[in-house]
Amino acid sequence: MKNKMFILILVSIFLGVACGVFFPEKMLTIRWIGTLFINMLKLIVLPLVFCALVSAITSMGGVKRLGSIGFYTISYVLLSVSIAVTIGIVLLNVFKPGVGIPSSFILANASPGESKAVEFSSFLLTLFPPNIIEAAAKFEIMPIVFFSIVFAIACLSVGETAKPVIAFFVGLRNVFVKMIIWLMYLTPIGLFSLLGCAIAEASLQNRLLESAKGMFLYIVIFLFGLFLQILWQLAVIKFITKRNAKAFAGSASNAMITAFATSSSMATLPVTLVVAKEQNINEDVARFVLPLATTINLAGTAMYEAVSALFFCQILGLDLSIPAQIGVFVTAIVAGMGATGIPEGGLVTMIMVLRVVNVPTSAIALLLPFDRILDRFRTMTNVWGDLVCAATVDHFASSKSTVKTIEMEKGKTLSYPE
Repeated sequence: MKNKMFILILVSIFLGVACGVFFPEKMLTIRWIGTLFINMLKLIVLPLVFCALVSAITSMGGVKRLGSIGFYTISYVLLSVSIAVTIGIVLLNVFKPGVGIPSSFILANASPGESKAVEFSSFLLTLFPPNIIEAAAKFEIMPIVFFSIVFAIACLSVGETAKPVIAFFVGLRNVFVKMIIWLMYLTPIGLFSLLGCAIAEASLQNRLLESAKGMFLYIVIFLFGLFLQILWQLAVIKFITKRNAKAFAGSASNAMITAFATSSSMATLPVTLVVAKEQNINEDVARFVLPLATTINLAGTAMYEAVSALFFCQILGLDLSIPAQIGVFVTAIVAGMGATGIPEGGLVTMIMVLRVVNVPTSAIALLLPFDRILDRFRTMTNVWGDLVCAATVDHFASSKSTVKTIEMEKGKTLSYPE
């Protein structure tokens, strides 16, 4: 069945591209199918994140064990995002794709009524909303992640009387996983609609040739940066975790294809969890690391925001100093980690980065004709990075016998039926 599904996915990609080119108007009439597919994925994501984190944390048997896994996860995420932004800044400084593009492409769209910057203090406040139900309704992921972590730690602290609560969320998680498996059978149909409509829009708007040379170089440089990001992480799989890199990449391709289709690392989370199971990543580690990494390990998005800010500065003729580029570096990391893994979230948080270098936020309009396709590539990179993160954390946790100790202690502390 797995091979048949892969063939169906390839056929749906080919048909989607072909129909988008030759029948663009008709493809746009079935846009609702792709929207429905994404909505069905999102429908499951929030409760899955909550249940997966709660069941994963409580299964670890103690706060000390949780601290070890959490430390490895956060350390890897910070390293990964930092390397991604560094790659982007170096490439933009070497090739300078924005030099030669008329500044009027940005200044002509600048207006007093453009969007206001997202203040860092406001960004922090969104992480701790007064109403968690309202945050869920707005599809704000970070508050859900923080709440579920605190909830799970509270369950561990309560002890024996919290066992029925833990068992409930474990069972609920299993129900959502079954729903996800059913939903995956609709992937070829969703792919056909999503890709076909994206190609159809580009074909009808005829905007991809504007300032072709500089924009083409910018796109090539960004995609090359994503390739370098994937490459060093592949080296981590081969030389640090000692896994079969070819087999790991082959298994991860299913999640990356879904990421390309949906443009959402959160919507791809169900598939990412399946891939982790296929790669024999410890289930407790995967259930904790992947939802958390999917929320904050947006290395591709952070790189996109850094290279875009420098690209705009080059168009405007602004020569950024080293301190200014360090400011771009730090802000791109924070903004990238706050993009929440939903389609085009990077465009919203990019405002934070542009304000650091005093670039009009209306400059974002220059990227709009290309953002849909670039968003798909950076989402693929984010999802790949999440899987590498889980494999790396699993390796270091196992090497210190953390996971083995967890499994031995399950019967002694807060055990529950699987």
